[in-house]
Amino acid sequence: MKTAYLSLGQMLKEKGIISEEQLSRALTYQKKQSIRLGEALTEMGITDYEDIIGGLAEQFGFQVVNPMAISIPEDVIATVQKNIAKKHNIIPITKEGGLLIVAISDPLDISTLEDLRFRLNINVECVLATKKNIEDAIKKYYDKVNVKEKTGPFEGYLDGFKSIINAADKSFDYKLGVEEKVEAPIVKLVAFIIDEAVKARASDIHIEPLPTKTRIRYRIDGVCQEVHSIKRSIHDALISRIKILSRIDITEKRKPQDGRISSEVADRPIDIRVSTIPTTCGESIVMRILEKSTVLIQLKNMGFSNYDYINFKSILKKPNGIFLITGPTGSGKSTTLYASLNEVDRSEKKIITVEDPIEYNLSGINQSQVNDTIDLTFPRILRSVLRQDPDIIVIGEIRDIETAEIAVTSALTGHLVLSTLHTNDAPSSIARLVDMGIKPFLLSSSIQAILAQRLVRVICPKCKVPCKIEKSVLESLNLESIDLENTEFCHGTGCEYCNRTGYRGRKPIFEFMSINAEMRNAIFKNEGTRELRRIAHSNGMTTLVEDGLRSACAQITTLDEVIRITSLDSA
Repeated sequence: MKTAYLSLGQMLKEKGIISEEQLSRALTYQKKQSIRLGEALTEMGITDYEDIIGGLAEQFGFQVVNPMAISIPEDVIATVQKNIAKKHNIIPITKEGGLLIVAISDPLDISTLEDLRFRLNINVECVLATKKNIEDAIKKYYDKVNVKEKTGPFEGYLDGFKSIINAADKSFDYKLGVEEKVEAPIVKLVAFIIDEAVKARASDIHIEPLPTKTRIRYRIDGVCQEVHSIKRSIHDALISRIKILSRIDITEKRKPQDGRISSEVADRPIDIRVSTIPTTCGESIVMRILEKSTVLIQLKNMGFSNYDYINFKSILKKPNGIFLITGPTGSGKSTTLYASLNEVDRSEKKIITVEDPIEYNLSGINQSQVNDTIDLTFPRILRSVLRQDPDIIVIGEIRDIETAEIAVTSALTGHLVLSTLHTNDAPSSIARLVDMGIKPFLLSSSIQAILAQRLVRVICPKCKVPCKIEKSVLESLNLESIDLENTEFCHGTGCEYCNRTGYRGRKPIFEFMSINAEMRNAIFKNEGTRELRRIAHSNGMTTLVEDGLRSACAQITTLDEVIRITSLDSA
């Protein structure tokens, strides 16, 4: 007897793949999430896509295929445009005369098949495949076709080309300014550079003029990699295009300028901060890529030790005082700042931020943008902010004595102030503020805690292997309190997944200095940085080196990376 009249759930239950209790839980979850039963079963981990597809195939009488296990001709792939294939998660399998057979993961998606029939003026039938197999096949086949298409528009502009993306979708982002039909080669080149950088996980794009060429480098996992060499003759056109996108004056080439681009790459919203400076060979541009999804990181997922995490959360509950996050440019300070705001109850607290620029938009928070062209500076906005009855004030960065004084005054008059500062470690932040002109007795009364951080590269999970560390290297760390001789460290040997670097991604390491009575007394007496570090360490502060070693001992990063990133004399 045909089983087509049985529901998917009943069919899977009859086959012994799921139990009655599992089916009941999945139906409840399905109703709550407003999704299909197959999605509910897989999201809950009750069964996998293969079982679901098998059940659907039996229920509707379709054939099951794996598009990754068969060879699909290029002329068949070309039948369906890439954007349609990606949008509906389908891939053409074969074409015979007036019949096109496509692989689809949802047999109930009748509208997609009708849309294809209308677009192609051809009869379309479907077979079933898992969603992941279709996604993998789209990458495999469409990338192979598109590589030829993409080198054409600016062939001859690139002196040398080194792709750092492996098996990635390099589709152009045509939302960057003009219609596809009228795109000039330079327009496509800029779109391609941005698109490739985002998908390569780059944090910055460096476009640097040299005497005979223009060098393009991406900063990936904190390290610059040269990826393109462009003919010097098109440098000015390239810079002008980026200036137009970021609304920068293209006629001004003698002064540094700043701008911003908002766009999407692969359906991911991104902001790009653009900075130009004049050099002897022409204008140099750096484009900082900010992915809006980064702000969704939760504080508990950032890699704090339990001790630091508890202390961090306790500071956010304080009614007043200053909490500083310090580190060099690109160390993740803003991400930590936004993650801390996610911990605050925004329904009960009035939070106002003063930023330059506003990197991410957060609901429930009043965010103000600095604009120097109309004299809307940090100090000017902050003076007005104090009249807005805030509970928490967030200052994007303390850059000068005036901003620092307002921050201290705000902290002493009942506000919690969160801000960032550029210093090497937590104890040296006190000396930096004193150098700015803040009196030590004011700092001792207002500072609640200081967090210093760095980003270390994470060992590639696909080529991670144990490694032996020389005894001399361990001794050079000068950390007698930690036994490292019997610890097994790892490193990455280099593979396609990590572009032969041995690293994939980054994680923060921290140095959390909480200000207790002993520290306040030392700050009041204007003790030096070394003495402040000694007191903080004796009161339980974990230094950057020690926290880095914690990650190295856990085989998250390498000992070499910890030594490269941290200052050993801070231990």
